[in-house]
Amino acid sequence: MAISAKELALRLGVSPSAVSIALNGKTGISDETRVNILQAAEHYGLQHVKRRRTSSAFFTLVIYKKHGKVCSETDFFSAVIEGITTQAAVAGYKVQLFYLYGYDNLEEKFNELATSDSAGFIFFATEMEQNDIQLLEHFDRPHIILDSYFPKYHHNYISIANMEGAYLAARHLLEHGHRRIGYLASSIRINNFHERRAGLQMALDEYPDCTLEEIFVSPTQDGAYLDMRAYLDEHTMNVTGCFADNDIIAVSCIRALKENNYHIPTDISITSFDDMPIAYVTSPKLTTVHVAKETLGQRAVKRLCELLDNPEDPPMLQSIGVTLTERDSVRTL
Repeated sequence: MAISAKELALRLGVSPSAVSIALNGKTGISDETRVNILQAAEHYGLQHVKRRRTSSAFFTLVIYKKHGKVCSETDFFSAVIEGITTQAAVAGYKVQLFYLYGYDNLEEKFNELATSDSAGFIFFATEMEQNDIQLLEHFDRPHIILDSYFPKYHHNYISIANMEGAYLAARHLLEHGHRRIGYLASSIRINNFHERRAGLQMALDEYPDCTLEEIFVSPTQDGAYLDMRAYLDEHTMNVTGCFADNDIIAVSCIRALKENNYHIPTDISITSFDDMPIAYVTSPKLTTVHVAKETLGQRAVKRLCELLDNPEDPPMLQSIGVTLTERDSVRTL
């Protein structure tokens, strides 16, 4: 049986004005209090949450797994999704998941989404390519492209500062005296990795005496390890420092290098990208580019809410800044 807002305030031990603020989507209370009130209101059947220009109570998070080897069940993606669901709850929305796969007819699926009851859409576009994003040109529902950026196509993007991060990680190696650089690259070249390769090159261009050796491995944990093992069966490492496309690749390659009697960082220093939990439980702890993963998800929801309030807002790119977290995987030559 539904209860009144006053009764809800008594049960939660908050003021009636706090309940009113939460139910009407206004400012003036903490995010934690807002989430608690909205969850309790739903539990007790109190249905007065204000919706932005729509009667729909949910957003749709579209997770595109073109091949599923990068966009997978990792701590990175879990943290981003946590940011999305938490911020959506603050705004008074639930989040439903919608999976797309490489074998799907994307045009049909996008048309299906366009006719759904969702208030708005967040496309987790890590594995999207240009020909995929092109199909969204006429998708006229409020939407965000998350974790990728295609400047040719005008959408609202929330992405990572990939070039800046890779530049910081590569320059860290160079500033510690390394000139024979290796690039532990994903064999699947998504947009983010292209941008990281460009950032790596920016740093190398500042040191004309550098050399670069590219080693391509699978972006999966087991695949990267096996590919690195196979590479080491045929080659001797002639580099002193490596930058890896992400932490999964870095940690997997470190395992293979250790098994081939390379010591990290004594023989080879390594920097990476993402700052996932495995970066600080591996040995040695990994110097890596920190990405505010939950912030990435939260920012996507905030921008989607802005679009619902102001549908005529022009498309824009918001890039989430990065920092380099220095640990133990780099030595000075």
